[in-house]
Amino acid sequence: MKDVKVLRKVSLMSIFFKSLYSPKEIAKYRFLTIGKSIQHVFILALFLSLGGFYNMIFRQDLMSDYGETVSDAGSKGLVTIVIVITTYIFNAGLLFLAITILAGIGEPIAKRLGRKLPYRQSWRLTACSATLPIVIFSLLHLFKFEETYFFLLALVIVAGIMLAAIQAIPKPKKRTDQ
Repeated sequence: MKDVKVLRKVSLMSIFFKSLYSPKEIAKYRFLTIGKSIQHVFILALFLSLGGFYNMIFRQDLMSDYGETVSDAGSKGLVTIVIVITTYIFNAGLLFLAITILAGIGEPIAKRLGRKLPYRQSWRLTACSATLPIVIFSLLHLFKFEETYFFLLALVIVAGIMLAAIQAIPKPKKRTDQ
């Protein structure tokens, strides 16, 4: 229980960086408060959107309804702001949906491995497991690499990190009736 009290004070940056490389820490993060987990997912959504934001903000031309490029400094700022906010909200929604679905898969995997992992802890564990693939995807998108099959690769990476984190969860002790 000592770890649970310590986790309430851990910073989001610490959660973010340790989620990049440590399945053992991710296993501990299953005890995070739901608020911290949701904040972490919103930070991940920001990373997910960074490449698109960069391309939108620094692009010189806007497409008109007829496929022609138009340079209009007045409308570009407003349109860019609306698109950036809409993209962020859309990416956050997709990320929450993906984490919710993958967390549902994590629960039976944990049961099969002999670990106790309720859905709420599985959701938190999945949110932290998604950090590395999202950072990789963001960097690929920012530097304009082709990421045709990256979504499938990201699912495999998340599943692998989840599996490693689930294995880092100690098995429940069996009661001996005396």
